[in-house]
Order: sequence, then C-alpha cells, then structure tokens
Amino acid sequence: MELRYGRGDEKNQLQQIEADRLASSPPDLFIVIPVNKDAVHAILSGIVRARDDVTCVLLHQPLTRMQNAEREAYGRRLFSVAADQREIGRIQARQFAAVLPGGAGDVLYVQGRQNSFATAQRMLGLLEELPRTGGVKQNDYRVYGDWSPESVRPAAENWKRLGGMLEWLGAAGAQSDDMALALAAHLGEQGRPLPVIGVDGLETGKRAVNAETLAATVVQPLGVGHALRVYRDLVTGAPGDKPVADDGNIVLPPESYPPLDELRHRASRAS
Repeated sequence: MELRYGRGDEKNQLQQIEADRLASSPPDLFIVIPVNKDAVHAILSGIVRARDDVTCVLLHQPLTRMQNAEREAYGRRLFSVAADQREIGRIQARQFAAVLPGGAGDVLYVQGRQNSFATAQRMLGLLEELPRTGGVKQNDYRVYGDWSPESVRPAAENWKRLGGMLEWLGAAGAQSDDMALALAAHLGEQGRPLPVIGVDGLETGKRAVNAETLAATVVQPLGVGHALRVYRDLVTGAPGDKPVADDGNIVLPPESYPPLDELRHRASRAS
C-alpha cells in the first residue's frame, strides 16, 4: 500500500492519481478521498476506463448519478464507502443540546473546506436537526476552515471582526477533531473556555474527550478498512451477502462518543 496526500490541492491530487495510473506497475486498487466533491467523476471514470482489472473506491461521499449509471459497465470495479455524513450533522446537533446549559444557547461552528461533500452534508444534517433540539441556536455563527487546525484561528478571528462576540456563545464545534482541538485551545486563550465538539472519533479525538479537552466527538467509521475488506471479498469471490448495494454505495452509521445519555450526565455534573 502506498499513500498520497493531496494537501487540499485538487490539481495536486489529480496529478498524483494520473502519475500512479500511468506508472509501469500501476495499482490494482485506488481508494480516493476527493479534495473537490465535483471533480470525482473525471478522476474515477478515467481510472476504470483505462484498465479492465483496476478497482476504484470513493471515500466519504457516494457515487454521483452518472457514476451510478456507469456501474452497469464497470460493475464491481467502482463503489463508494462513506459514513452517513448528514447523520453526523444530526448527531452534532443532539450533542450541542446535551452540553448547553438547559439545552439552550448559541453555538459557533467551524466547517471544513467549502467545496467538500462532507462539509455540505454535515451542515445540512445539523440544520435539519436543530428544530428538534429546542433551544440550540446556530444563528449563522458558522465559518469555514480547511480541515486543518491552522485554519481555525483565522476563521474565528474573522468572525469576530465581522461583529461576532464570544460572550454570545454557550458552546462551539467543528467538523473535524483536529479543528475542534484548535478551536478549544483558541477559546481558552481568549478566556472563554466552552464545551467543544468534533468529528472523526479516532484515538486522538477520543483521548481528548476522555481528558475533557473536548466535550464530545462523532465517531466516523473507518472507510479504508471496510473498503479493503470488500475489495478482498470481491476479488476472492467470498461467499455470503452481497457486499455492495446495487447503487454502488456502502453507507456506514456514525455514533456519538460518548453516548448521548453519558454526555448529558457529564454536562449536568459539570454545571
């Protein structure tokens, strides 16, 4: 297995994939987390069209409608593995309700890169769930980062320059644990420590929750491991249930860490 890092640069990612595709010993399996949600069709279609024995897996977003149609030609060689991104946003809304005093208050929310599928879907899920959470208010207190911790401080400071005040907030959150940790540190430096929630639920995020640096995170199942297992079963013809749905999309359920009941207990104890 070889790893490539696009570093948030769509052009760089395309060049890396093209170089691997044209190599003397090209990979049998490409697993791609797209930098730009709108550029994935050209990336994946180009790979599977070039060779009859290559498989391509899209992570963190489902196949487009056009790719769904193309699966009839490409078959098992094209599929996606993704956590339910909209459900991640819904869970975060419930987490905000759990950590805010009395379940009510305003939150500052740092999103990921603007052209990311996960960014848009998590925000839609959050907004969809807020009416069911009672007093949690988002009030357009949302800013864009780029998934990196370094992007958080400029985003938060720009919100303040536009008139935002930390005194308005009862909690804060971000669409990744890295950004959430940077946000928690920034709020602490500003003398406004607040409950902060994140997303990913890898060991770093879980340790931060256990240490109460973060109030909570959303565990996003590891799509890479699932993709590798499905690829193995497809290649070996392993018996059992069909590993990929007809539309080519495998959707994995996210979950709150800690569970919401425990999070409510922790919040009531802290207050």
